[in-house]
Amino acid sequence: MNQENSENFLDNNLPLIEKYRPLRLDDIIGNQNQIIFLKKFIESKNIPNLLLTGEPGGGKTSAVLAFAMEYLGPLYKDYCMELNASDDRGIEVVRSKIKIFSQRKSCADKYKLIILDESDNMTTPAQLALKRTMEQYEDTTKFLFTCNNIENIISGIQSRCKIMFFGKINREDVLKRLAKVSNEENINITKEALNSIIDLTENKSDLREMLNKLELVRANYSEGEEIHEEHIFNLCDKPSPLLLKEFLEILKKGNLKKAIDIINNLKNDGYQSSDICITLNNEIINGDLIKDEELKRKLISCIGNYNMYFLEGNESYLQIGGMIVEMYNILRVK
Repeated sequence: MNQENSENFLDNNLPLIEKYRPLRLDDIIGNQNQIIFLKKFIESKNIPNLLLTGEPGGGKTSAVLAFAMEYLGPLYKDYCMELNASDDRGIEVVRSKIKIFSQRKSCADKYKLIILDESDNMTTPAQLALKRTMEQYEDTTKFLFTCNNIENIISGIQSRCKIMFFGKINREDVLKRLAKVSNEENINITKEALNSIIDLTENKSDLREMLNKLELVRANYSEGEEIHEEHIFNLCDKPSPLLLKEFLEILKKGNLKKAIDIINNLKNDGYQSSDICITLNNEIINGDLIKDEELKRKLISCIGNYNMYFLEGNESYLQIGGMIVEMYNILRVK
């Protein structure tokens, strides 16, 4: 096997999350205003300390990594240090790894970069020590922080950083990226099935989890086989949305016994009550069966209340029967 074929083989066998990891800022979807600012920092060579904050799934980590790679280019391995502050969170890490790296000689026209992912997990003493290191080496080293909760970052660090908020990625952008990956991997998957992957992901902009689900599809179905939403629900071991749509239709018509039988059959097949609730919610929100917004709100509130019981371990048939009866009464009283 020659070198080119070897590289292609390795590339084709990489996990999708590695194969499609953004390496440039242009590869990142969502939060485009923030991406424009990051590009301008590189163009001007005026690199500040950065603090990227926002809910999980907004692309903060991908953005700082792509920013560092684009800024340093071939110098990335030598002049960038990556740390996950969830693991390296104590003061000893600041005194050893970070301080030693900061003391190293930098190249003529580039800053050294230190990436601290999930920095809101760092202890307060570690952050105080880090603040002093930032002051001491500000002429040669810049720090790139990511965090979910900015309140856990001390004011001394916040004041030394350009703070950038990353929001959740728009669903349409997520769908386009999944479709692009599917096309490049020759996965013949319908738009409805891609939407199911999004619906089955708790954080609707967590592309890593969605690509892992797409990886399951690639591994379990032959190339060219058309993948529908039913395949996705079976693969992820989640209840069928078609069955739960039928359940809502029957409940709306007033056939309480038949509706209970559908849910009992799902329970007997081994599906968790909380998974049934999630799929029901998605069907109510995204389906066209329930059109009245007030009715939707009442049903979702009812399901949410019972789902709390299920998540606490109260999964008796009595509890889920109570939810069905309450939903029946909401639908019957208009």
